[in-house]
Amino acid sequence: MITVTDRVRSWVQRNPSYALHMRHGIINYSSLARRIKSDIEHDVGERVSVEAITIALNRVAKTLTDQDAVDYSAYLGEVSVQSGLGVLTIPQSETSMDQFFTAAKRLHEQNEYMVYTRGLWYTALIGRTEVIDELETALQGTVTSRDIVGITVKLRIGHLPVPGVCAYVLQILANRGINLVEVTSSHNELTVFVHNNRTSEAVALLVMND
Repeated sequence: MITVTDRVRSWVQRNPSYALHMRHGIINYSSLARRIKSDIEHDVGERVSVEAITIALNRVAKTLTDQDAVDYSAYLGEVSVQSGLGVLTIPQSETSMDQFFTAAKRLHEQNEYMVYTRGLWYTALIGRTEVIDELETALQGTVTSRDIVGITVKLRIGHLPVPGVCAYVLQILANRGINLVEVTSSHNELTVFVHNNRTSEAVALLVMND
């Protein structure tokens, strides 16, 4: 016979990020039970009380091992910081790509820090504030942020097939109310851009979880 506990265990297996908090006992089971009630009722095929789900969560938590809970911090490596940055935002309709890449090439040749992303409607260029200010008129863009800091986390080998590693980094910062101006990533690194006055706190959080 399939029990409520069985259904809750299956739910936890489908949502592994919760398993880590359950493993360390830092989650409110009654609150989580209310949140997942509709999912469990759908799986069971009948109404289930919050109390029953809470009891099931406690039972499942006691059986969890380190193998059941993903240790996301194990995938976080070296943290580096680039300060004094700005963001130049350019509408795609206003962007001359030849002009843009000429400017990007010049920055590369000067060994300037530069990150750019191109979306459906806007292109964003991130670099030293002085450089961004110089390019604002030439590229017909708008400087949307100044005095920000890029914090890059090197991701360790093995992170790619693990769901939630990048989300874990963002959640750490969100839990402390640290707003992200921009986020970029490459194969083995994640960079978050924050306001200068939150740099020390953000770096301390990420190093602590290294």
